[in-house]
Amino acid sequence: MAKAEKKRVEKQPVKRLLAIWSDKVQRVFVSSTLSLIATVAFAGYNLFLWLTCGAAWNIGIAVYYVLLAGIRAHVLLSERRFRRADLSEEQREAIRKKIFLTQSGMLFCIDLALIVPISLMVMQEKEVNYSQIPAIATAAYTTYKIVISTCNFVKDRKERHWSVKIFKTLNFVDALVSVLSLQYILVMTFGEGVKDTMLTLCATTTFAIWAMLIAVSVFSLWKAIKERRKGS
Repeated sequence: MAKAEKKRVEKQPVKRLLAIWSDKVQRVFVSSTLSLIATVAFAGYNLFLWLTCGAAWNIGIAVYYVLLAGIRAHVLLSERRFRRADLSEEQREAIRKKIFLTQSGMLFCIDLALIVPISLMVMQEKEVNYSQIPAIATAAYTTYKIVISTCNFVKDRKERHWSVKIFKTLNFVDALVSVLSLQYILVMTFGEGVKDTMLTLCATTTFAIWAMLIAVSVFSLWKAIKERRKGS
């Protein structure tokens, strides 16, 4: 009898994990928690590169990733409060819709402020000597982010869960910014820095990616305002 009870208890965590993974919303929350950890780690890595290499781009992008992690943490903490509160799912969605406007506004502000580190990157005059390790690490992070976030962003465009919506948008934005980081490190590692023809190329591609970031955050903000007006 004791052995049967022990086996049942041992199987409970496995069943719980399978139940979470089978629920799309719970799966997004778990992956977003992992993304939060990865974002904080990548911010710390850029801070380390700034301390060792002295590139202004790295400290700027580290601050950006900290702010992006802050929005993720805000969504996760809000969901935790919802679980503890005695609210129906309709009440939770109504609150999520209001918070979505705040989160979208925060995302737009930090994407707009990204022009500062971008300008520092394009106008970089100091020679920065990265090893190949930062290039490989950034390439791995960028590849992972681009593949996962793009698939999810396109696949779940009609998702009605507001916390899931903002998570998808944050992941897509995160992936785009990681492309900027990869471009900068590759140019500084394997090229001759941001100058001459490379300056024009970097400025063009960087502005195009930044414009895409602004478009994504503006669309998210517009959608939040539109839904808020419907509810009022």
